[in-house]
This record gives sequence, C-alpha cells and structure tokens, in this order.
Amino acid sequence: MKKYVNIQSKLIIKYKLKIKVKSMKKLMSFAVFCLTAVIIVSLFSCSAQAPKANLKTDIDSLSYAYGITLTQGLEQYIQSMGVEEAYKSEFFKGFLEGSKMSKKDKKTIARIVGMGVGKQVAVDMFTGVNGNLFGPDSTATQSLNKSQLLAGFIAAAQNKKLLMQKEIASAYVQTKSEEIQNKANEPLKIENQAFLDNNKTKEGVITLPSGLQYKVQKEGAGPKPTATDVVAVRYIGTDIHGKEFDKNDSITFGLNGVIKGWTEGIQLMSVGSKYTLFVPYDLAYGERGRPGIKPYATLIFDVELLGIVKK
Repeated sequence: MKKYVNIQSKLIIKYKLKIKVKSMKKLMSFAVFCLTAVIIVSLFSCSAQAPKANLKTDIDSLSYAYGITLTQGLEQYIQSMGVEEAYKSEFFKGFLEGSKMSKKDKKTIARIVGMGVGKQVAVDMFTGVNGNLFGPDSTATQSLNKSQLLAGFIAAAQNKKLLMQKEIASAYVQTKSEEIQNKANEPLKIENQAFLDNNKTKEGVITLPSGLQYKVQKEGAGPKPTATDVVAVRYIGTDIHGKEFDKNDSITFGLNGVIKGWTEGIQLMSVGSKYTLFVPYDLAYGERGRPGIKPYATLIFDVELLGIVKK
C-alpha cells in the first residue's frame, strides 16, 4: 500500500555545482496536497467533520488500524513544513477538506500541487540557494532576485522561449556561484592561514611538509599505528576561535577512512600519547567545509590515542 511517507519522494533541482548547493527536498505528491489544502480551504465548505470510529467488522478494524499506521512521520513532517502548534487545527481542517476530493477533480488537484511547488521554490529553495551563495549576509545586503528566479523557472517549466539556453544557464550558475563564494570566503582563507603562520612560531609546535602542525602534550610508551590500522581515540575538536564542533570520549575507526590530517597525525603517536593536531583546510574539509565547519577552516584536535584495535 502507499505510505503517507511519500514525504520522502523528492523534486530536486540540481544545478551540478561544485559548491554542492543543497536542493530543498520536501516536494512530493500527496503530502504537498495535504499541506496546501489548508491554504485553499476557503475554496471548499468549512463544515468538514472527522469521521467517527465505529468498528463493527474486521474490515472496519483493519481500516482504522491502517489509518493509525499511516500517521508515522506526520508530526515531524508538518513541523518541518513550518506548521506551528497554534495552527495545527487549521492543518486538520485542510486535511479533511482535501480528503473529500476525488482523483477526477483534475483542475483543483493541479492548482493545489502548483501552490505547493510554488511555495517550495519561492520560499524554501530560494532561501537555501541564497544561504549557500551569500551565507549569513544573504538576509542583509546580498540576495538573489526572487522575481527573476521565478521568471526563469516558469519560462523553463512551460517550455517557453528562454533568454539563455539551459546549458548556458547551468554553466553560468556554476561559474558565477563559484566566483561569488570564492570572494565571500577569501577572508576566511586569509584568517586561517594567518593563524597557522603564527602558530608554527610557538614553542613546541612542529610543522610537517604537508602543512600539518602538532604539539606533544604527553608522549606514550606503546606502539605506533600504521595507516591501515584500526585505532581507538578520545578527542575534542575546535576551530581557531576555540568553538567546539565535535567531541568523543571513545571512538574506533580505520586510519585510512578519516581526514588526511588525522591519518598522518595519529601515525606519529604512540598508544597512550596526547597530541594537539592543527589541521589546515586542505588536510581537513577543504574549500567548502561542511555543516558546522566553515570553508577553509583550520581544525584543532586534542587527541589521546587509547589503543590499536587491530593490527
């Protein structure tokens, strides 16, 4: 049977960017219909009432049970779509009105789906692309032009004559977006490099040819791992401003399956050692970073090598 969690079906607009513009997910068939029904509730009668349970037969009971199971994931979904607790009753009014519609009502269904897609493109996708391009500044001084984004979207979706070919548009998005991001990220690159330049002059800090820097806090007496070993470590990860982004009291992993800075740095350590690793961006998460880690970020790890799990 069809699960309500068609909320996992996606309409993803991929621009094939290196910057990994995260296309907003939440476009789906029935789920969009259910949500947007509340928006057009005024088109229908407002007298919809929830059916009353009356389990007279096995089929009644089975149907009722199916109804219960189909709510799996509903609460998380409607929260993710921005439905606040105070307006949840309006959601259910819209749901009941929508549930009375027939598949034959093609015109209304098409309009409802269009409203759902319009909301996703004009609000969620627009906000997401803006954030990826301009970062925190996307709500202040810089922003894409929503009107022009919608003009391009509608013209392409309706197969109308375009002011630029789709192939040209894709290439332009890639090159221009990279240009904008590189310009926006340049201060981060300079700041992190300045930290490393200053840090390498400090007492006890050793800089390797790769650019990795480390400082021995405590030297252990055990064996040293190789790149193919599985190790157990305890660590705390911070950025150059001391902001903690990760921590683990005991984790096991293969040294050849982590960032380059860890693969290289932990091989220097004997079991029982405690080192501080200063990992430049090209040995960590690169020019783009990852959620919680900024582009060009130098990462600082206080690491204790607890043991070698498998030789």
